[in-house]
Formats: sequence, structure tokens, C-alpha cells
Amino acid sequence: MSLERLDGKCMEIGRSVEDINRIGVAYSGGVDSTFIAWYLREKLGKEVIAFFADTVFISAAERLNALRTAEELGLELEILSFDPLDSAAVRANPVDRCYHCKKEVFSRIISQAARFGCLAVVDGSHAGDMGGYRPGKKALRELGVISPLAAAGLVKDEIRLLSRNAGISNWNKPSQSCLATRVPYGSPLSRELLERIEKAEDLLHDLGCVQVRVRCHGDLARIEAEQHDFAKIMAPETRSIIIKRFAELGFAYSSLDLAGFRSGSWDTDLAHE
Repeated sequence: MSLERLDGKCMEIGRSVEDINRIGVAYSGGVDSTFIAWYLREKLGKEVIAFFADTVFISAAERLNALRTAEELGLELEILSFDPLDSAAVRANPVDRCYHCKKEVFSRIISQAARFGCLAVVDGSHAGDMGGYRPGKKALRELGVISPLAAAGLVKDEIRLLSRNAGISNWNKPSQSCLATRVPYGSPLSRELLERIEKAEDLLHDLGCVQVRVRCHGDLARIEAEQHDFAKIMAPETRSIIIKRFAELGFAYSSLDLAGFRSGSWDTDLAHE
């Protein structure tokens, strides 16, 4: 994977926003949205405003990291605070929840971006996001959101390499997803449930697990972690801490998923869009 070849791919980013000078970026603080905001400003000379949706689906740690990274890069940042759970369609957590949620979030971002004179809104979706079960893609298409990284054919590992070469501090940040993805489709979402999951994952992070999810099955918590962290989690003292703390959070049962961490584990049996 050479930087010269990646530079060629990056030329396609410019083509996707060629005639647009002032651009809003849907910014999460992750690798992809950070890189596209940086690239549009630093390499293409665009006027960029980053819009961060501050919702109950974002953990406090992720929020802090996003704000810190924006400050490091000197991004002009606008924070939109609202509660997606006000939407009955999101709260019910159907199989296409992500469609309803992204429709809510991006409609607000687009509206706010227009007030700042932005002629388009882009997101950090990349080529690797185009497959699999991703109902949120439909909302992006309907709203006219541009995905320059996907248009350029860039995938996650390539974006990490470009970010590292650019000196962007979060180039190796583990991929994250919204807290709603920890709850099986059809189980209603609530602020209290999401806060319990966030606190459970915070504990595991504090114990040294970097990439981890706590999937919620009623009063059972299913831990997905990298397999190299299994021994750490199952060490007698650590295991006792997890069981005790999870019980305090309302999980009567705690389990370790032997398949380990995998993104989108609820979506395995769903048809691709």
C-alpha cells in the first residue's frame, strides 16, 4: 500500500466536491470523519465546519475524544445537542433503526450547516462501509449527503495510513459505534439502558480492554472482546470485579462471547441492502 497510489485515489475526493467551497462535515471524532475534515481544509483549501451530534448514543469518553481532536486540528466545530429517543421510530429499535436515526441526525446537521452557509454536507463513510447491512445508507442518499472517501474507493486501513502520514493523532483510534448497537433489534431503547451499557464498557476499558462491546440481552450482558484479552477478563480477580460491578448495573448474568469482538454482530443473518 504505497502513499503514491493513495494520493492518486485522493484526487477523487476533490472531484466529489469540486465546485463547493464551504462544506459541512458530519464529524464524530473517529478516524474517517476526522481525516475528511482535515483533507478538505488542508489539501483542498475548502472552508470546513465540523458538526458534532451530541446525543445519548455517544459515550462520554467518545465525546471528550472528539472535542479534543477537533481542538488539536483547529477545526471550527458546532455541537448539536438533541435526543434521538424523542423519535418513536428510533426508540422502538426496529431492524432499520439506523435509517430513522441517521435521518434525524443528518436532517439537523444539514439544516444547521445551511445556516452557516455550507453548500453541502459530507460524511466519513468509506468504501468498506458500502457493503453489509447498513440501512443508514438509505437516509444519506435521500438527504443528498456526499461520501467523498467512498467515492475515492478508500478503505479503513488506507485512511489510517493517510492519517498517520498527515500527523493526525487519532489515526489508530479503535473503531466505535453508537451505544444503540449493543441492544438487539426489537428491544426498546431508553436512556437508562444506554447509560448502564456505557458504564459496563467503561469498566472494561479501565481494566485494559481496548476494543470491546457489551451486548445486552435483558439482564444478561454478553461481552465481546479481542481474543487476546480473554485471559485478562477471566483472571480470577478481574472476573470478580466484572461480575460484581455488572450486577450493580442491573445485569444478573455476565458472559464472555467466545467468538470475540466483531462489528455488527446483530446483523449476521440480515439480508444485505
